[in-house]
Amino acid sequence: MVEELLKMQLKGDELHRRLGGGIPAGSIILIEGDRGTGKSIFVQRLLYGFLMNGYSASYVSSQYTTVEYIRQMGSLGYDIIPFLIRKKLVFVSLYPLLTGVSEKKKFLSRLLGEPRLWDSNVVIIDSFSSILSREQDVAAVRNFLMYLKKLVSLSKVVILTINPEEINRDVLFSLEEAASMLIRLNVKVFGGDLKNSATIVKYNNAKGVFQKIIPFRVEPRVGLIVEIAAVV
Repeated sequence: MVEELLKMQLKGDELHRRLGGGIPAGSIILIEGDRGTGKSIFVQRLLYGFLMNGYSASYVSSQYTTVEYIRQMGSLGYDIIPFLIRKKLVFVSLYPLLTGVSEKKKFLSRLLGEPRLWDSNVVIIDSFSSILSREQDVAAVRNFLMYLKKLVSLSKVVILTINPEEINRDVLFSLEEAASMLIRLNVKVFGGDLKNSATIVKYNNAKGVFQKIIPFRVEPRVGLIVEIAAVV
């Protein structure tokens, strides 16, 4: 039985507290951002936090092969090999399918046809917009979102990353409407340096006090670190 709030706490990392102490079960989280804003890093931190707190997870990647992903997570200090071995993490790479594909494919129906993906407590699709850019039938997207709504009613959490520039406005609107939590990532020049930040635009059913703007940086072998000062 999954509790009401899924924990993603890591030692020395305040992201869980800034997000209200965890993620409410039954959430669809949409993480938006242009290229280079840190979408993958952000969800990789969430994934590792969920795994370290005892949850199972599925991660669908449009960017990495399995070996590349293990190396990427290792470079952040997030060792996922034990979770892969124990089958607490299901990793699926869409990179071979997406590379060089110009014609539209029914990727959404193929995802729905993989039951092992949807058995986990947490399902992450990174990047969802890379899939939608090859299949932008609005009806197919809405059907997929209806499936996700039914899925999260079983106390699961689904996280989707998108680059808004890769999808049309109607699809973007449908995604934002369906999401119970909307986070926008951006990069700004602050004090002569580039600073990443996550802005919580929408957060339905929050169980605790959360921070509207969460500035963060990434360090090798350490991972995502929440900054103390806000980025303005």
